Amino acid sequence: MLETVIYGLIWCFAVYGILVMLQEIVRNSTYQKIEENVKLIMTVKNVENGIENYIRELNMGRNFYNNLVVIDLDSDDDTLCILKELEKENINLKILSSSEGKEYLAKQI
Repeated sequence: MLETVIYGLIWCFAVYGILVMLQEIVRNSTYQKIEENVKLIMTVKNVENGIENYIRELNMGRNFYNNLVVIDLDSDDDTLCILKELEKENINLKILSSSEGKEYLAKQI
């Protein structure tokens, strides 16, 4: 009797594992990766308190934002330093100053 229950549990876990694996295969095949030419462009100014968490949340998960461009509008606080540290951590991030941002946007449009 105990042996039957154990075999039943093993089969349940095996079937559950197979279903989860199939679900992941279907999910990965249906999500299209966003092309490299799609960019998320943000302008920031004096947002040192929340910018690190916000960018980390954007970068988590499915990596929808492979090309994140942040234009700093001459912040008076440590926003730019925080962004530079995130850039060093290899987070997909491009940081531009206000003047560089204007040039970049002019080229993109």
